[in-house]
Amino acid sequence: MKRILVFLMVALISFSAFASGAAESASSSVAADEITADDLRAANITLELWHAQTNENGIALDMVVDLFNETNEYGITVNATCQGGYSDCHNKIVSALAAGTAPNIGQAYNNNMMTYMPSGKLMDLTDYLQDDFGITAEELAQVVPSYLEENRAFPDGKTYATSLGKSTEVMFYNKTFFDEHGLEVPTTYEELAEVAKQISQITGRPSVGFDSMDNLGIYGPVNFGARYADVDGNLYLFDEDNIDATMEFYRWWQKGIQEGYFRTAGEDQYCSGPFSNGTIIAYIGSSAGTAYILPDGFECAVTYSPVGVNPAVIQQGGNFCGFSTGDPLVDLATSIFLEYMYDAEASGLYAANTGYAPSSKAGLETQAYKDSIAAGGIGPEAKDVSATYPDGVLAYDPVFENSYETRLALSDIVEAIALDKNADIEALIAEAQRTIAAL
Repeated sequence: MKRILVFLMVALISFSAFASGAAESASSSVAADEITADDLRAANITLELWHAQTNENGIALDMVVDLFNETNEYGITVNATCQGGYSDCHNKIVSALAAGTAPNIGQAYNNNMMTYMPSGKLMDLTDYLQDDFGITAEELAQVVPSYLEENRAFPDGKTYATSLGKSTEVMFYNKTFFDEHGLEVPTTYEELAEVAKQISQITGRPSVGFDSMDNLGIYGPVNFGARYADVDGNLYLFDEDNIDATMEFYRWWQKGIQEGYFRTAGEDQYCSGPFSNGTIIAYIGSSAGTAYILPDGFECAVTYSPVGVNPAVIQQGGNFCGFSTGDPLVDLATSIFLEYMYDAEASGLYAANTGYAPSSKAGLETQAYKDSIAAGGIGPEAKDVSATYPDGVLAYDPVFENSYETRLALSDIVEAIALDKNADIEALIAEAQRTIAAL
């Protein structure tokens, strides 16, 4: 009877380990600082990746995973599974962490990763990025600096994520219209307002649209010289050192609404529709959204998003994080795959098959990426603009408790101005401050 009970207990434990989604390898007795490449190869490790990439993005991620599985020298295998959209994937990770069945790797936005921290399972990659496995120091130096900064912009300053690629905001414009009317493509916020006004005088309607009020609510003031917030959750936009710049942006935005040359996406949801049918002549939107631009009888072009005195253009897209298992071999294998997100061939391959810019500057030189750009069209053009912003221009939201809710409260201000051209800006600020204080 005892032998039967022991067998059942072993079987149950084995099943639980398999069902957890963690790597299919026995717990290692090798000390973390003594692991060799041979130890990794002998372990025959399989990792589970949960992600939120669908359609062409999902296919591209599968290509990256396949390339890793075929080329990594440690015999590590990654199984990638789409869990739906970002919200779906996040919710499933939260549930899996609570149940002790988390995958080895997950895709999420960094503010969502903050909710994983209390589990104690979110993997700190700081030391792994410096070890002898995975990416080299020379390869790490090729990673877009703002990507590295974003992935260590957590309250404790540690790195919890890596990035495969990003989109940015860019400006799409009706080149045919601009050429016919001798208009200069704007590079600054001041120039943007001036050309928008000129176009509206010609067309008699709003001429320039903005897709994201969330982004404009933060990076509008920042471009006018205001500081947004820090990782400790301190909001600076409305303090005495920043309020003048913040107000200058709000007044710039309100004037554009009052004089009828700026607009939001509104009921169209995205500006690609009214842009494609010629209702608006230019708009600021994601470089990854080109599939929805269908120009009706005109040539579309894309350029860098106009900036202000403090140039800042948001980088967008989910990142990848790891979940510790307590097995040094499995955790090291997890870190090796996460570092692979920064590999030139991997990020170049992903970018070549999506609308995202590669995480590694060296990815721009891969044949796959070069071929994708050579194919031409608005998609490759937007992607290459996104990939070639100067260092110091790309920006990201710092992550802190309630950072997402804070972003929404600031978005409400610019949205309210767009809905009521005579809105009381100071009253809107006071309302946002009350909302944020109550979080």
